[in-house]
Amino acid sequence: SLLRSREAISYAYDKPPEFFLPWLGPTMVYSSAYFRDPNQSLDQAQTNKLELICRKLELKREESFLDIGCGWGSLILHAARQHDARATGITLSREQAKFAEKRIGDAKVGERCSVALKDYREIPAEGKRFDKIASVGMVEHVGLKNLEAYFRVAYDLLRPGGLFLNQGIGRSQFSPPPRESFIQKYVFPDGELVPLHQMIACAEAAGFEVRDVENLREHYALTLRHWVKALQQHQKTLLDIVPEMTYRIWLLYMAGSAVSFDSGDIFINQLLLRKVDRTTIAMPGTREHWYKDWNGIP
Repeated sequence: SLLRSREAISYAYDKPPEFFLPWLGPTMVYSSAYFRDPNQSLDQAQTNKLELICRKLELKREESFLDIGCGWGSLILHAARQHDARATGITLSREQAKFAEKRIGDAKVGERCSVALKDYREIPAEGKRFDKIASVGMVEHVGLKNLEAYFRVAYDLLRPGGLFLNQGIGRSQFSPPPRESFIQKYVFPDGELVPLHQMIACAEAAGFEVRDVENLREHYALTLRHWVKALQQHQKTLLDIVPEMTYRIWLLYMAGSAVSFDSGDIFINQLLLRKVDRTTIAMPGTREHWYKDWNGIP
């Protein structure tokens, strides 16, 4: 239900931003980074990820862009500043929405960037349509029984020919789902990881054409090791903000997750989906333009 989702997200994310800043860094991106070089800094790798998403979406000037589960606003800010898109973010976390609004104001991009405290299921009633949509690290909160409906909402929110990039953690089809995991109990209530074949099936059942699939699990393992190191380095500061139990839960959760990504028990995938429009040529024939001329991106 909408209420249950708000309560679950609030439990996970409505901590003070000061808890996340020391280990996420100034990008405030809480999802897998993208390391074009394993020696890159976490900040650069997170910026890489934001740029890669925008490039996969072929995001252009003045296009309308929706970020479902926008966190602290990093992707909508990047889309507005680097690609001149008209970016809207939605989140169920009051702390995230408040922090994102401040960042938008500080960056002086309020005329082309906004954030709202809203469930994705509430948007269709507003009659809005978008050129491009992304959802990064939110699908894990949806659950298999709701997954086709989730993709259907995204499909309906897109204009014909529009693109949807969905990034989320899944579990290997050889890894049985835990009955009650440590993460479900202490970090993400109601979270559920779905095998890739089920995720693709739900996307296709909603009407999407699958255009690209990329597994980035090695990148997430490296990202998590950066976070664990930063958590340990900033332990004293963090214990002034949250109880020791909270700190230890997040440290254990991230260290264990890094091992699971290394082993392949879980993975992170980017699914690039297209709303069918049979009257146009869909996309460029290669991926080369996603990766060239990268040096101009800060």
